[in-house]
Amino acid sequence: MTDTKQAAVIQPAAALSPAPCVVLVGDDPAACSALARQLAELGPSDLVLGASRTSGGAGRLSALTEELATLAGSPARARSSAASWRSPAVAALRDRALTSFSASFPVPERTAIWYDGRHAELLGFWREVLLGARPLLAVLLARPLSALASEAVSDVEAVSAIARHERWLRRALSSIQAMAVFVADPEAGATEELVSFLVDHGVVLRCPAAPWPATRNADPGSRAGLLLAEQIALDAELARCAGRHEVFAAETGSLSPWAAALAAATDDLEGALDAVEWSATQIERLLEAPALLAKAPEEPQERRIEGEDRSTPEDGGPYPLNAAEDLAAYHRWLRTHGRPTSVGKDTDPPLRQARTTPGDAKTPLVSVIVPVHRPPLWALERCVGSVLAQDFAAWQLVCCDDGSGSDEITAYLRDLAARDPRISVTLRSESGGISAARNAALELATGEFVTFLDHDDELAPHALGAVAAAIGREPETDVVYSDEDKINQLGERFDPFFKPEWSPDLLMSYAYLAHLTVIRRSLVEQVGGFRSAFDGSEDWDLALRATERARRVVHVTDILYHWRSLAGSTASGAEAKPWAFAAGERVLRETLVRRGEAGEVTQEARFPGRYHVRRAVVGQPLVSIIIPFRDEPSLLATCAASLREDPGYARYELVLVDNGSELPETAELLERLVAEDGVQVVEAPGPFNWPAINNTAARHASGDVLLFMNNDIEARVGGWLQALVGHVQRPEVGAVGGRLLYPDQTIQHAGVVLGLGGIAGHVLKNLPADQPGYASMAIQTRNCTVVTGACMMTRREVFDAVGGFDERLPVAFNDVDFCLKLREKGYVVVYEPLAELIHHESKSRGHTDDLVEGGRIIERWGPTIAGGDPYVNEHLSHWRYWCPLSTVQEEERWNIYQATHASTPSSSSST
Repeated sequence: MTDTKQAAVIQPAAALSPAPCVVLVGDDPAACSALARQLAELGPSDLVLGASRTSGGAGRLSALTEELATLAGSPARARSSAASWRSPAVAALRDRALTSFSASFPVPERTAIWYDGRHAELLGFWREVLLGARPLLAVLLARPLSALASEAVSDVEAVSAIARHERWLRRALSSIQAMAVFVADPEAGATEELVSFLVDHGVVLRCPAAPWPATRNADPGSRAGLLLAEQIALDAELARCAGRHEVFAAETGSLSPWAAALAAATDDLEGALDAVEWSATQIERLLEAPALLAKAPEEPQERRIEGEDRSTPEDGGPYPLNAAEDLAAYHRWLRTHGRPTSVGKDTDPPLRQARTTPGDAKTPLVSVIVPVHRPPLWALERCVGSVLAQDFAAWQLVCCDDGSGSDEITAYLRDLAARDPRISVTLRSESGGISAARNAALELATGEFVTFLDHDDELAPHALGAVAAAIGREPETDVVYSDEDKINQLGERFDPFFKPEWSPDLLMSYAYLAHLTVIRRSLVEQVGGFRSAFDGSEDWDLALRATERARRVVHVTDILYHWRSLAGSTASGAEAKPWAFAAGERVLRETLVRRGEAGEVTQEARFPGRYHVRRAVVGQPLVSIIIPFRDEPSLLATCAASLREDPGYARYELVLVDNGSELPETAELLERLVAEDGVQVVEAPGPFNWPAINNTAARHASGDVLLFMNNDIEARVGGWLQALVGHVQRPEVGAVGGRLLYPDQTIQHAGVVLGLGGIAGHVLKNLPADQPGYASMAIQTRNCTVVTGACMMTRREVFDAVGGFDERLPVAFNDVDFCLKLREKGYVVVYEPLAELIHHESKSRGHTDDLVEGGRIIERWGPTIAGGDPYVNEHLSHWRYWCPLSTVQEEERWNIYQATHASTPSSSSST
């Protein structure tokens, strides 16, 4: 070694601008401080030292970590900071932390040295903060676990100290994964190897003169036997890792029983502290709003479902939470079904070695395509780890770095490709966008099927196996999709999306297939892969083109994909990527052109990412609007006048069917109406039989299109008729129904669900009209099993083909029977919310429950009803109409219903 005063300055081969930040972390504050000061002394004027005031794991932090702890959580709770900075509010936290860092180290061309005695887990945060701003280097100083045994007064104290240190050490090693790291021996001093490592990464230093004094003796003494096998192995791994690492990778293993027990006790204590904080927050809110205390509800909104016990939004109360909104219910559902409520804690290292080997592979081979562009490295690691964790071996992982410009990510990907022959990596020098990256990865794909995983999302461990099983059951399958949920930065699961079976009309409303979508590779190639012109909605564009040609589209009813919600990602909120929604409009317009269909595409203004396609009417078919009535002249007058005010389509007739009216006011009204063009009255006397009345009217009607409508309907939105006719002309459509609202602007009809409440029921009943409902069911055009006879349009040829309405169902379930006959013949049924009308439900006749008619429906369609509704996921409630998750009690009740074919009282869906 040369003397410091006489040494020449060692310049890096290529100076970095901005200069790197060197972070020293270790279990001994004195050792960290000594090394930091020596490095500062070895540098010329371009090094800035971060002052340390740390005095133990629960003491004060350095100036920067103290500010971070203030933002992220209580500095007195070691785990709090690590957990909190991965919250949904990480963007604001990151901005504040970067501002604090910049204030402490204001000159970006000068190397910053920051040292911290214990909180190594903050490295992950600072790596994310500095990504793209300043390089980050880590120097880890950690004593062997055995060294702690000799410092303890008693064996009990030694066990506790070793356990705490083991937990810290595993977290420290996990936090520096895939970073440029020097693992130093705290007793060896600042060696030439450490200087060389720092200089190679842009730090300007002189040759060191001598090591700093040793601060600890690592003599384990007589207590070395206290170490468990896991702790001895961790010591060996630490010794093996000593020295420089361009990309750090270590197998840290799992906590030993001692450390795990201590960690569990600590977590319990933190949980209790969290509960106290939550309680204090709630009390504070109540104190700030005394009116809430004065008007407490007499009964809880949610009640256990037993028998006919149902929760209803009565007396202006809030509408009940659906499956996506009720986090507590979702976590209960996960536990009931033996599923974890999180996909990994922030302290759990990602999997680094595949669970299976290529020799275990079965068919079909599935290629997982991952486009990579500047993700947080920890998220990319978890993403890749979720593929390695698959219990199905026939996978290929193909990663394409789309010009991230990150040495850290590049090094990680190159190291990744060397781990497993099933992993392929391609690197693009410049960013070409997500479609270009996916297409580049597709060129390396060899699987019979391909799927797409975003660089910060995760697959469930059984995802690919479940997809392969579905394909095995139906070999002609070309497209498979699954249910999904979201995860926050801690891996906590929320916002589940339990999807319907294949619904082509819903796919024209928004990209509901989303994640996980698996497509036969030959089909992807046939349709031309991804198209950069639609970046932002490129996956929706591919899904539309692929499903147009697919022989079979299959839904796996299981959550196989976890969409991570990060700041700036679409999962965090629709406002994150407004340009993607403009791309969605282009996707739909191009789809209509490609299919040779005319229509107008608009976005749903209140809910970005949701679209409407108003299909154009081809030709000028005559529409016969059939309206049965018996007296109630004021209702009929309002109905007839409103329907003709602004229907959006001019070629129609009103066929008014009189079922024995007696009032003179009714006769006067009819005399005025028939004097107008396009109005006729058909006499249908006798007892009320809704199917017979409408069948009679259909024989007298002149139109090729029949619209069956109640006399208590009122039109208030223009263009409603045109919206219905645009769908009914499609050859695959058997019937189309509109969106009906009560006069108080809550939903009366948004589609009828088979099996809801027993036989069939109206989904989302009473939902406020300005709300989208679960999975946007209230506001989106979609396929459903049944639409109400109160507003149902069909073509005459279709009506005749199924024999019209069954007159043995005079009041109830006749619309259910009609739609099931349509589906039996292969037609689809469509719910069209652009046709919005007011329904003064059953004012003319009242509600009618008919057990005889229910028995007839069960006799005819029992197995179909027991099989459930394909357009409402089987995990949603069969008994509550706002789409909550099904409970154990409800499942038991549904199983009994299926077994006995017994109906529950249900109001007619026709009235």
